[in-house]
Amino acid sequence: MRPLLFLDVDGPLIPFGAADYPTYPPTDPNPLLSRINPDIGARLAALPCDLVWATTWMADANECVAPRLGLPGLPVVAWPEPSAIDDQDERHGLHWKKHALS
Repeated sequence: MRPLLFLDVDGPLIPFGAADYPTYPPTDPNPLLSRINPDIGARLAALPCDLVWATTWMADANECVAPRLGLPGLPVVAWPEPSAIDDQDERHGLHWKKHALS
């Protein structure tokens, strides 16, 4: 069995935190999608692992992000309902996504 690489969208693929970002064609009605560097897709596909979306974009990652990267549809992590997220995890430095990925 190959290892899994869990991919998030906001931050890793759509950069945040700077004043200016490079943008890549084609432009999209959602201006954030133009920040995704399409060259990253080939690099991700070449990794010796299976890719899985671990993003709150959920199925939209396959509809909006995967085509920009030239990736096929990927499995998507099913996140817990917000009421099931343990607030104590965040107080102890754990991200709320951690339990669904372990």
